[in-house]
Amino acid sequence: MNVELIHRLIKYWQRSFFTEPILLSAFIVCFITAAVCHHNQKERFFFLLYFFAGILLLGVNSPLVFTRIYRGRNLAVHLEIANTLFEVAEFAAFYIFFSQALRYKVFRQISKIFFITFCVISLLFLIALLFPDYSKDNINKHSLFVNVIEFFFLAIMCLTYFYELFTHTPNVSLLRRPSFLITASAFFYSVSLIPFFMIANDVFKNDSTFYRILFACHFLLLTLVLLTLLNALLCKDRITI
Repeated sequence: MNVELIHRLIKYWQRSFFTEPILLSAFIVCFITAAVCHHNQKERFFFLLYFFAGILLLGVNSPLVFTRIYRGRNLAVHLEIANTLFEVAEFAAFYIFFSQALRYKVFRQISKIFFITFCVISLLFLIALLFPDYSKDNINKHSLFVNVIEFFFLAIMCLTYFYELFTHTPNVSLLRRPSFLITASAFFYSVSLIPFFMIANDVFKNDSTFYRILFACHFLLLTLVLLTLLNALLCKDRITI
């Protein structure tokens, strides 16, 4: 990488106040930890795939932007393909987590419906990207809509976990339960980002600086989620306990 590309990369990271390399580092640490400590647990394996998807996302999207390989609609298409695949991996990991952590069958069935619905919506969006008359503006709007759907479903799954938690007396302290810390951070992450992604397109058009500040907060919130996952992965107990 020559000096000019390094300068572009630094300038690109500066737009998000260098929260992106922090997030990338968190994904890498979580991936290494999950690879060593997943102990043949299905939910840990899916989180391993999620961490790998996060590394690929940040490793692909950033070069596409700062090297200017693609521009305009072509750039938007490539970015959204990477984003959508990451979102599917993220939601799949949390779906598997909640399918193991939830006790009530009805809640597990609701989570399954959410997962199937989100996969269908994501697939339709990816198919739509293949049509040349799908404008860049609509791509951005619909991508944000996919994000809102994901976080809405995730927030509901977190609430079902809390309902079960507070209708059954915990055997151990909440702070010693990996599943509680994961769910609490995921809930805060999802409910905080729903309003942001609902207005993100308008915010970007009217105040790009404020948009970048909000996006930096997005990266920091996701980093917090990854830290709770890292803490859970380092525990000897199952992360769904």
